Amino acid sequence: MYYLIYFDESNKIDQFDVEYSYYGAYGSTDISMAKVVRKVRDIFKQCKSFSELHFREYTKDNHVKKYFQTLHTVINEDVKINILIVNNKDALYAAQRIGLTTPELRNLFYIKIPERLFYGVTRNLSEFSENDEMIKG
Repeated sequence: MYYLIYFDESNKIDQFDVEYSYYGAYGSTDISMAKVVRKVRDIFKQCKSFSELHFREYTKDNHVKKYFQTLHTVINEDVKINILIVNNKDALYAAQRIGLTTPELRNLFYIKIPERLFYGVTRNLSEFSENDEMIKG
C-alpha cells in the first residue's frame, strides 16, 4: 500500500498584482485516492462536464453542481488536507528586510512550503511502518 500526496498552488509570490498565494496538499492511501477518483469521475459524467476545476477562473454557474459535489466528495473521504495562505505583501517585505530578492524568496518557498505541507499531511500516519510516498504536482 502507498500513501499519495498531491500538491498545488495558486497565485505565485512573484505575481505582484495578487494579494495572497495559496499552497495546498492532500494525501491518503492509494486505495482511498482511487475511490475518490472513481467518485469524481462519476460526478463529471453525471454533470456532462469533464473540464478541470479552476476556482480562480470560475465565472459561470453552469457547473456549480459539479464543483459542490466534487468538493463535498473529496472533503468527506479519508484524506488529509493542509493549506497555507501567504500574504504576498508581508512575505515580500520580510524578504526585503533580510536581504532576499523576490526570486530567492520564491525558491525558498518552493522548498519550505511543500515540506511543511507534506509534514502536516503525514505527521500522524501510524499505519505504515515505512511510508511509501508518491508526490504528484
